[in-house]
Amino acid sequence: MEHSNDFNLILLRQVLDQSGTAIALFNCDLKSILWTQPWQDLFGVHPGKGQAYSELVPHAPPSWLAAYRRCLDGLPSVCPPYLLKLANGDRRWLKERLSPWYDEQGHVSGVIVETQLLNLREAIAQSWQTVFDNSPDLHCLLDQEGIFQQVNPAWHDHLGYPVEDLYYQNSLDYIHPEELHSSQTAFHDLTPNAHACFKNRYRHQNGSYRWFEWTLVVLGDGQYFYAIGRVLASTSSSPLNVQPNDSGLEQLSQTLSDTLDELRQTQRQLVQTEKMSSLGQLVAGIAHEINNPVNFIYGNLVHAKEYTEDILSLLSLYRQYYSDPHPEIAEEAESIDLDFLLDDLPQLLTSMTVGANRVKEIVSSLRNFSRLDEVEMKHSDLHEGLDSTLVILQNRIKAKPSRPEIIIKKVYQDLPKVECFTGQMNQVFMNIVSNAIDALDERDSRRSYQEVEAQPSRLTLTTSHNPDETVTVRISDNGSGVPESVRQQIFKPFFTTKPVGKGTGLGLSISYQIVVEKHKGTLDCRSTMGEGTEFIITIPISHSDSD
Repeated sequence: MEHSNDFNLILLRQVLDQSGTAIALFNCDLKSILWTQPWQDLFGVHPGKGQAYSELVPHAPPSWLAAYRRCLDGLPSVCPPYLLKLANGDRRWLKERLSPWYDEQGHVSGVIVETQLLNLREAIAQSWQTVFDNSPDLHCLLDQEGIFQQVNPAWHDHLGYPVEDLYYQNSLDYIHPEELHSSQTAFHDLTPNAHACFKNRYRHQNGSYRWFEWTLVVLGDGQYFYAIGRVLASTSSSPLNVQPNDSGLEQLSQTLSDTLDELRQTQRQLVQTEKMSSLGQLVAGIAHEINNPVNFIYGNLVHAKEYTEDILSLLSLYRQYYSDPHPEIAEEAESIDLDFLLDDLPQLLTSMTVGANRVKEIVSSLRNFSRLDEVEMKHSDLHEGLDSTLVILQNRIKAKPSRPEIIIKKVYQDLPKVECFTGQMNQVFMNIVSNAIDALDERDSRRSYQEVEAQPSRLTLTTSHNPDETVTVRISDNGSGVPESVRQQIFKPFFTTKPVGKGTGLGLSISYQIVVEKHKGTLDCRSTMGEGTEFIITIPISHSDSD
């Protein structure tokens, strides 16, 4: 007996669900025919048969819609990585592969869609190819000898050579003889973690020369070099007639230098973000593994307490109505100190419950803090982030043989949920609170236990909801304070007053960029010598108007 088309579609969906792949089928009108559970979960929708793509993915960019049109013309297409706003308000980096599907007559009947979720690093890496292919500047990858390994289409646009003809050719063969020595020197003197900027003339396919301003950087351990060349002037066929505009060169050189500085700073941030993302995944995994057995213990403690109370009640009744037990029972009761057990057992179970609760709080804080690789803004409770930070740092806050416990004072106002990158804001809180504890520990190391006890170290966390629809978080300590010369540099990359091995100087710099650049807020530091230091974080409650 032949199965119906509907049955075949159901069977196909079940097979695709088992593959774990996010796949959907749309007809020529881009209305849904079939979708897998992973695709539904990825987009956070509940599609119905015949629902339009524009309703399921309302914020699809024009480049994606163009790819769908090409696919309906019979051409397999790719929707490039895009930070897509989903129907539920979440943002995710997604990429799609599109393939046409055909009916029995060979006509295009619709589109097969495979959707892939990307993390930030993957999205940047895959998007770079688009930049490489479409940049108006010359881009190339060179080996140690200056041999072209990869060149972009701009080489053909500016110098006339077919791109494939340049592969595995020596880049130095195209440089004007007068700039050959200086270009070779810049190339061979370049060391890892450095860059060079220089000018030279490159030979056009027609024999003329053109001036370029080059930025050359070392990749990895120096096996490869990446060069970007910007056209400075169009020249005649005679290389001797060309004189570059000095003022224009200086301006372009400064622009390239500024751009390179920004790229290097971005690279440092990406490295740090990747480390924090890996740490977040590790912490989340550990917290998840701890959470299951703790919940098992905590859940059974409730029943254990009830059972124990029932047994103790029954034993009390026995003692009430059989006050003269058998001598052997009386001897055993005296041996195990039954009166002490009856008094201590409930307290023991209460203590175990308190301990299990404490572990649950720590696990909850770890899971909350570990959201470091989220790429979309969400409405978050800042108080939850601050409290999680304090729980994670509890080991540094509690009393030690050398000093009493650091006093924590929380002055929280009622705050609305704030639209922010939750994990990154948690990172800011962690950096600032850790620095405050470092400052207090450093001051306390020069005081006796009695002095610290008389004037204890204190950390104050204050939040407020401002009339201009922003929120402010103040984190202050009563440490020694920082000099004005240090305060002015405190947010600069790699600036640190800590000894070698104790700090990188990146924490406050990254915190500043998270608050100011990512959240359009402000981060200020105020300090008075001998009284303490205060960091003031102010961010908007909502970013919807500036998406």
